[in-house]
Amino acid sequence: MMTGTSTDAHRWTERLKGALWLALILFAGAGLLVVGKLPPWIIGLVVAAGVALGALLFLLRWLAKRRDPAYSPGRSFGAFALGGALGMVGLASLPVYYLAFWVQSGPTAVPLATLSNGQKTVVFQGMQHIGSEEFYKSVVFDLEQALADGYTLFYEGVTPVDGRPDLADWFNQTLRGSKQDLSAGYKKMAEQCGLSFQLNYFDAVKADMAIHPSRHITADANFLEMKTEYDRLLREDPAFAAGMAAKAARAKPATSDSGDPFALFLGIVEGATPEQKKLAGIVCRGVLGMAVSGALGEEKDPSNRVIVDFRNKTLARFVDESKSAKIYITYGAAHFPGFFSELQQRDPKFAIRAVKGVRPMTLPDEPHLAPSAVSGTTK
Repeated sequence: MMTGTSTDAHRWTERLKGALWLALILFAGAGLLVVGKLPPWIIGLVVAAGVALGALLFLLRWLAKRRDPAYSPGRSFGAFALGGALGMVGLASLPVYYLAFWVQSGPTAVPLATLSNGQKTVVFQGMQHIGSEEFYKSVVFDLEQALADGYTLFYEGVTPVDGRPDLADWFNQTLRGSKQDLSAGYKKMAEQCGLSFQLNYFDAVKADMAIHPSRHITADANFLEMKTEYDRLLREDPAFAAGMAAKAARAKPATSDSGDPFALFLGIVEGATPEQKKLAGIVCRGVLGMAVSGALGEEKDPSNRVIVDFRNKTLARFVDESKSAKIYITYGAAHFPGFFSELQQRDPKFAIRAVKGVRPMTLPDEPHLAPSAVSGTTK
């Protein structure tokens, strides 16, 4: 016979169990919004993994309670199997929810900075090769306004050298590790991720390029200059030479897909249902945002000494030597810190007058608003 105290304890235990089951069901319900859109075989694997986890926990429980005459192994196994399946459905959805949260609140903004040395005004609009359509529309609007205000536009883009197609092959083979055309790769990635490719939106300023070519400058290195810098580093910097040798030793033979970490992902997305493509878009945006922000903790590529650092110096030289008093730059966001450092080395008077962050990506099917500025500061 139970005493009053034991009855109360039993009652509270049952209430706690009920609350845990309710929480587990709600957790699985949230997970089903994601997992339920996946192919049936993946859903089956998730459920099977949950049942297997439940069976393992049941085994531990059975070893502890097997001599208890009131213990029911069959009922216990069923509860653990069901609980494991529900829990695994919820757990399987967490990466997608996390990546969606990252897109909306993680450090994925690109800089929009205004610099000045008292004589020149330089606006640096950080770019991302693929992003949301409204981001690029906003950038093009700003470019047209800048042209109306008398700015000279500086663009990113490594330029070829007439008669030297071998240099482009060297760049792809040695520095990028891929034979795939860079723009074609970004276009495919944008299509499969439900995003847009940046070059598709610059047609609006091409008319002004034809009329005022001097106001549109490709402020970047060419392949020969990059090859010359690469050879110099090989001769003069043993650490760079060792890093490139190690990279070459690890590299697979360059093919159309090698060097593209999204190749397998994009192959899986092809042929997916609209709902599955929406999930893939969330994952793609999150991974891209984390990669851009450096959150993935990838090992520093020695090629960046040429691809990033040398081009930062080149851009700073273009700005310093330009006769224009007002310059508007559209360049990869990752270049801004190094470019600003190089510009200050050339002219210490240059300082940041204003800077804000603009998000180049939003979640799929969000209301399309103008890109929101975050963490804005003025100096």
